Amino acid sequence: MVSGQLYIPFIESIKNIFRKNADIEICTEGTFYTQNEDIKSLGVASIINFFGKMKGRFLIDMEKDLALALAKNMIGTDFDPQNENMVLESVKKLNRIIADNAIEELNNLYSAEIKAALPIVLEGKDALITVPKVEPISMDYITACGRLKINIAIEEDNRTQEY
Repeated sequence: MVSGQLYIPFIESIKNIFRKNADIEICTEGTFYTQNEDIKSLGVASIINFFGKMKGRFLIDMEKDLALALAKNMIGTDFDPQNENMVLESVKKLNRIIADNAIEELNNLYSAEIKAALPIVLEGKDALITVPKVEPISMDYITACGRLKINIAIEEDNRTQEY
């Protein structure tokens, strides 16, 4: 089992980045839980894989109304909500910022030499997202604009167990 300390940078980053970049406050709903089954998407999801001395995946998944509010706040102006591309790009950009902050902290703390792949974004309520073989943890959040879930899976390189 991976140390719970490895997840903290992602948890801190998501709260700070949502507030700073999208002016949206998020509140936790409960505590972390393991989620070994496929995830039914809330509507809009973005996934970033990362690799190095630790490898894994960071997923944010949110209801469509939250994705619309996020895009509006990040762009700073009203836009046609039917312009799906702006919404998807905003979610993807926010996920990249969150993951980059968390990965930078892990690299500074553990010399983990982690690099992130480009994020992907998916749309579709109840679309199934398959979880990796590594035991992932999830946390649910609530905002004034809708629900949000994060799912994090981290696997340490067997050669580096000092984390």
